[in-house]
Amino acid sequence: MNKKLKLILWLVLIALVLLFGWRIYQNVTKKGDKSGKNQGKSGNAIPVEITTVKTATMQDMGRFSGSLKPRAAFALASRVSGRLEKMLVHLGDKVVNGQLVAVLDDAVFQQEMEQARAELAVAQAQVEQSRLALKAAEGNWNSVNSLFKKNYESQAVMDQADADRASVQSKYNMALATVQRAQAVFKKAEIQLSYTQIKAVWTGGGKSRLVGEMFANEGDLLTTSTPILTLVDNSIVIAEIDIIERDYTRIKIGQPVSIQADAYPERTFSGTLVRLAPVLQETSRQARAEIDIPNADGLLKPGMYVRAQIVYATHKNVTVVPLGALILRDDKTGVFTADKTALTASFVPLTIGIRDEINAEVLEPALSGDVVILGQEQLQDGGKIKLPQSDGKDKNAKGKKGNRP
Repeated sequence: MNKKLKLILWLVLIALVLLFGWRIYQNVTKKGDKSGKNQGKSGNAIPVEITTVKTATMQDMGRFSGSLKPRAAFALASRVSGRLEKMLVHLGDKVVNGQLVAVLDDAVFQQEMEQARAELAVAQAQVEQSRLALKAAEGNWNSVNSLFKKNYESQAVMDQADADRASVQSKYNMALATVQRAQAVFKKAEIQLSYTQIKAVWTGGGKSRLVGEMFANEGDLLTTSTPILTLVDNSIVIAEIDIIERDYTRIKIGQPVSIQADAYPERTFSGTLVRLAPVLQETSRQARAEIDIPNADGLLKPGMYVRAQIVYATHKNVTVVPLGALILRDDKTGVFTADKTALTASFVPLTIGIRDEINAEVLEPALSGDVVILGQEQLQDGGKIKLPQSDGKDKNAKGKKGNRP
């Protein structure tokens, strides 16, 4: 009885294993049918949409973003301390080189200059007095010296005449030095007074600039080097962009650049790449580049966000396929070509060149005819396809729904 029971148990176990295996086979078969891997060649045609391979001009283009800054900008500051009495310009005003823009209270500086002028006058009077004394001392020395040579005067008298002349000469020299010092003090007071008239002066750049920011108001007490306002030159604005390491070797000084700003979505501005950093930052692996953009009409403003496009290469009349036609199969990028007569699709691996937002350039192999742009995810090489009824319209616009490799 035990042997029969064991045999029965073994038979039941074998039956369960066979049943379990059959269920697994059925599940795998159903999944394969759902994934499309068993479709096409088993007679199930896959609905697809196709488009004709075309030729076009393709541009290899770098796209960057950045901000605008003025060609030149500087803060105009007070060179002396004092109360701001008058502000003669306002935000956004145009200022020419040398224009008076602000005035400080100059009462103290006027007083200092008058005092310096008076001290200079006193010093000059002392010089004149010392000059007359020196002239008299030299006349006396000449007389004594003439008599001394004829032995009419003693050596002691001659020595005294020498001492008197030297003393008067020394006082005269001191008076001259005092005048020089008084002149320096007067000149300093004059310069300090001129600093109360704050003028916009710069070298290089255009003849006029704009008031970009205001930092002081009438009545404010200013100290030395206190900024009053900034002046900017917007006749040319500079776009600052960062170049990643992959694009760095493709950037050249003098390249034309197309610029777009959110403020003017319908307009494209032209610029030129004029400066490129010789090093990349270790943290970001990026290098700073600067683009000069003529701005005669003043539309572009410093601080604006802009997008820049730089064309690296242009390929004319090349074969292109929509990006939506590309698909990855067995680690190869390619397309499914459609045979509209046999209603079959064949996978063709491609070597891709330039890509833009719509198309991809086909380098190899030579490609023509029609390619699948919708439904290729379910296709197998040589599988059957089903085309929609022709309505005479171009289907290219739907080509972006494919999985891009």
